[in-house]
Amino acid sequence: MAKKKEKAAAKEETVQAIEGELEDEEVADDNSPEAYTLTGDYRTDYNEICKRSEMEPILLRQRAQNPASLGTDAVEGAPTTYTTKDKYEYLRPCIEVEQDDENKDSIKSFYVKGWKVSPSILTVLNLAAPQTLTTISLWRCGLDREALHIIANMLSKLAVRNVSLDGNPECAGHFHLLLTEDCTISSLSLRSNKISCSDITPLAAALTSNKSLTNLSLHNNCIEDEGAQQIARGLRMNRTLLTLNLSGNKITDVGTKALSDILTSLTLTHEEIVARRKLISENKSSLVTDEPPTTPGGRAKDRPGSNSRTGSHTALDKKGKGASGKGNKKQDKMEKPGTKDGRKSDMGNKGKDDKRKGGGDAKKGNIKKGTAGKKYQEEKEQEPEVVEFSNPLLEANMSEKEGKIVVPGNYALTCLNLNNNSINDNGITSLYKAIHFQENSTMKRGIKGLLRLTLRNNKFDAESRHYNELVDMMTRRDPFYEQPLIEEDQSNITAQT
Repeated sequence: MAKKKEKAAAKEETVQAIEGELEDEEVADDNSPEAYTLTGDYRTDYNEICKRSEMEPILLRQRAQNPASLGTDAVEGAPTTYTTKDKYEYLRPCIEVEQDDENKDSIKSFYVKGWKVSPSILTVLNLAAPQTLTTISLWRCGLDREALHIIANMLSKLAVRNVSLDGNPECAGHFHLLLTEDCTISSLSLRSNKISCSDITPLAAALTSNKSLTNLSLHNNCIEDEGAQQIARGLRMNRTLLTLNLSGNKITDVGTKALSDILTSLTLTHEEIVARRKLISENKSSLVTDEPPTTPGGRAKDRPGSNSRTGSHTALDKKGKGASGKGNKKQDKMEKPGTKDGRKSDMGNKGKDDKRKGGGDAKKGNIKKGTAGKKYQEEKEQEPEVVEFSNPLLEANMSEKEGKIVVPGNYALTCLNLNNNSINDNGITSLYKAIHFQENSTMKRGIKGLLRLTLRNNKFDAESRHYNELVDMMTRRDPFYEQPLIEEDQSNITAQT
């Protein structure tokens, strides 16, 4: 009996010890950084996660705002536009943050400049990142592939729009990790990252299916002609990117020609033709499923049949029939002298139509009075016209040339920067032909295509005919271009003044 009691006591002690260990583990899990629930106050959340991670928190500093314009009235009293600090204060690592406009306790952006950001710090920033975060800037922070994976994880759960990772060459070949399928980045800056032609290949491939990126800067890298060709391939099916900066990349005439070719027309490859047929079949199947089922006789099941005498007619046939009847009587009443086909002339209806339109506008004005109505009207007038581009594989304006399918090129790209490269006269000729093509074909469809092209510090002849004609065309295509007045108008203005 004594031995049984000893064994039972030993078992109870073992169970209690295990339960104690499990409770300690649960307490430890509750105190882990991942288990922390954000409160909405970024500084409180950041400091608490640093404490749980057993890490000294980096100083959070409010980002300096732009100085007031010089046109404002001077404020009396002592100046308050400067503060004095210790000389080593500016050398300490810090994270500059900008407060959110609506929630002052939260932030909308953070900036890190010129000091090594370890993966542990990025993990803390990832866990503390609020839903209001829209801008991330890490300039020369020594990022590596592990750090880039943490940033990609952060972007996957937030709606970040602007990302700047300039001066981080250690992760040159891994920036494509940021452009995922659910990516929300609209502006991506990768300047001075020593990106080579082999590093740009996965990033260029990611551009093909990307639907969010509108601004890409690759200034001061080493992509050269092969990298430019890879980017051109990525932009064949891309209709989202608007601005592309390729300045300082040692691009010659070969890379310039590849970029120029995608601005004109595209001959679909075998893989693209297969994808096109697949999309067409999917669209047809979706249309068939949306239509109501029909009977073997051809009529829809959910519609009543019609006899032969009162067959179905269109709305136009019902309103005005060719046979004699009520329709002709109404038509005779409508016809008056000085009219055509029973309709009043446009000149007669013009004043009434204007009154009707004015009345409608007046009613709308009654709804929105005062400054609020004016503000609404100004915002509506200033609202830019957004052009939605269809899938290039389903382009309606396609043609067939020598047994191959040809579709319009990339007319979504509006700004191209090719400064500080090695472009010669042949490259200028390629660009001239591309813009001339857009002038004569794309603009007829209401889409202008490339609007701004910069070519400073290259190796072409500035006196060549193609370059001067290219400058003239791009000047007219500039959205801020104002056509000069003719001499007669200038003389009239001078006489009036």
